[in-house]
Amino acid sequence: MSDDHQLAQCTARIGTVLRGKWRIDSLIGVGGMAAVYEATHRIGRRCAIKILHPEIAVSKELRARFEQEALAVNQLGHPAAVNVLDIDTSEDGSPFLVMELLDGESLGKRAHGAGGIEERELLRIVSTVLEVLDVAHGLGIVHRDIKPDNLFLTSSGGVKVLDFGIARMKQGGSNVRTRIGAMLGTIPYMSPEQIAGGQIDGRADIFAVGATMFRVLTKRHVHEGSMESELLIKMATQPAPALRTVAPYVSPEVCAIVDRALAFDQSRRYPTARAMREDIERVLGANATPHAPAPVSIRSDVSPAISVDAPTMAAPAPGQAMQAPMVVSAPPPSAATSPQAGSNPPFLMIAVIGSFFVAACLAAVFFVVRSQGSAEDTREGAGDETSQEDEASGSSRTMATSSSTSTPSSTAGPSPTPRPAPNGKYRLLIKDGKYPFCVTSKLKHAYPVRTNDEGVKVCSGTPDGPIPIEGLKTYHPSELQWK
Repeated sequence: MSDDHQLAQCTARIGTVLRGKWRIDSLIGVGGMAAVYEATHRIGRRCAIKILHPEIAVSKELRARFEQEALAVNQLGHPAAVNVLDIDTSEDGSPFLVMELLDGESLGKRAHGAGGIEERELLRIVSTVLEVLDVAHGLGIVHRDIKPDNLFLTSSGGVKVLDFGIARMKQGGSNVRTRIGAMLGTIPYMSPEQIAGGQIDGRADIFAVGATMFRVLTKRHVHEGSMESELLIKMATQPAPALRTVAPYVSPEVCAIVDRALAFDQSRRYPTARAMREDIERVLGANATPHAPAPVSIRSDVSPAISVDAPTMAAPAPGQAMQAPMVVSAPPPSAATSPQAGSNPPFLMIAVIGSFFVAACLAAVFFVVRSQGSAEDTREGAGDETSQEDEASGSSRTMATSSSTSTPSSTAGPSPTPRPAPNGKYRLLIKDGKYPFCVTSKLKHAYPVRTNDEGVKVCSGTPDGPIPIEGLKTYHPSELQWK
């Protein structure tokens, strides 16, 4: 369905009445699964109503996921999670949720506005989000779609976590099973293990929180790609860049927190949302008890570690540089403790030292003026040599980078017994001896490799259905395009 057709379909509901009691007043927004409206109950109560799209409602699995949102939020019972008041089905068979109506804007909209969001304000927002996630993870609920648009800032200064519709619940849910190839989440905020279809836990949400902070602080995503498939591959195979290399103006404490949250290996991230929140509160100066046993920054390629066992300096206000400790000289002795005025030797010594000091200053000025011209010539020559060295080193760095992402290593082992590929338009992308994706010509599309119920590894989610990877050719960067 085209976007225009879907928008027209959603707009057509305005003015209608659901179940004889909810009048649809206006359209708030349209997403991939549902549309959200402002509505008024017949007794005058205003609320937000989220209605599943009719074409989505035909899927029992997606209907169950939609209804699961109400169950997840009800279990949480946290004031910073949007409150779901009712669940029902419209006259045309589309399920809908009745939720509290919020006044404000999303974190994404605020961050990209004229004023943006200051660093310390972002920390306060994220601290609340982590508090909600800590409760959710304790109940076995993983949100799986934390991003700026799902974090709402109310006009009263509060924070609300939205959209638990694709949350994974260990118990009490409808035991909905994800279909092969159906990736749930938003790619720029998804952890590598979530994209690869592996086992996920609360650390996937921690990664998404880190990616959200990265986005707000840098005005860009962790990885960028011109096509969705390119972005998918980068998120699944490449570690996040150290925040300080992208945004050197961010305080070291915050850089360390974001870098740890974005660790590629989930075992090196914060173990819990509470541990990450403790470090944020310490940066904010709340003197919270240290929780994480490891230093905040544990990657060797990121900013210096902040030990959780040592005091953390509060981050400076945005726009202010970190100041070095002020050295205060000792005050001169008072009249009561100073040497007597009649003690001539100290004054004589001071006069001699002062004379030598004045002579030394005059000599220094003479040599500086005399050597200024020659020094300028020397600097110009050195500048030329330095620029040549920089160009050479930059070239070598580029070559090293390209070589590291070139043809997969032969240590991955030979492919299975050669036989005609079941479908010539797919090839295997190899990374570290593994097959995370099947790709199409020009890398236009990428499909994750997963194991089906029979234990066979397949390219999942393709228009042709599951494609067994056995017999598929290996993708080489030199063959970007093929027939």
